[in-house]
Amino acid sequence: MSWLVAAVLGIVQGATEFLPVSSSGHLVIFRELLHAQPQQWLAFVVITHFGTLLAVIAYYRQDFARMLRSLFVWSASESSQQTQLTAGRRLVGLLIIGTIPAALAGFLLEEQIENLFDSLPAVGIALIITGLILLAVNWLAGRKEQRQTTAFDALLIGTAQVLALVPGISRSGTTIAAGLARGLHRDWAPRFAFLLSAPVILGGTVFEAMKLVQNPISSQQLGVYLLGGLTAAVSGYFAVHLVVRTVRAGNLIYFSGYCILVGIITAVIG
Repeated sequence: MSWLVAAVLGIVQGATEFLPVSSSGHLVIFRELLHAQPQQWLAFVVITHFGTLLAVIAYYRQDFARMLRSLFVWSASESSQQTQLTAGRRLVGLLIIGTIPAALAGFLLEEQIENLFDSLPAVGIALIITGLILLAVNWLAGRKEQRQTTAFDALLIGTAQVLALVPGISRSGTTIAAGLARGLHRDWAPRFAFLLSAPVILGGTVFEAMKLVQNPISSQQLGVYLLGGLTAAVSGYFAVHLVVRTVRAGNLIYFSGYCILVGIITAVIG
């Protein structure tokens, strides 16, 4: 894989991980368009996914700092600080509940899901489904904030995330859509969706990285792959910002149209 191809694929991975257009589906499409078939494709995917994890942690660094503090500091002298600690622990609980469905599905359906990555028509159909989901929730505007979000809300949003295991179904698209459908505020829905993506991305990265023990990254390609991870982190950061503004403005219809159009083209030419 060349430096240029690695940079392009990293940008695609980072941007589409958070844009509601499916990163896995676009990686399959661009891999074919660029004729990129590295010997260690799994290693490249692991590194770029780690880059996207860094992006979401950087963007929501205050939330992650509060959650970490709430786990290690159990009491505070001031009531306002104690309220923040309680809210932080409650958010950790919601994320754990929301992560369980995808973790179970990924473990049980790993082989079946991997087979779909070789089918462009399947990716195209999944992209069309993503577009229709976004279209269905575009005009929803709930009022639930973090403190009103229930464990059942988190479970349903996490269950929607299971659909994103299929290449072409957007993780951010399905979780944001589920959040809006459950009445989450347009600011809180994408924020919770992206926070929820962190443990899934981390778990998937660690799980796939374990497979590299017997097939480590070659020294010749390490620098190239790291470039892909860096561009994924940068593009992912800006993608999160764009999605937050798009959901707030109720403009998901643009991503919906894009997914449907690309999905039709991919399904036809695949």
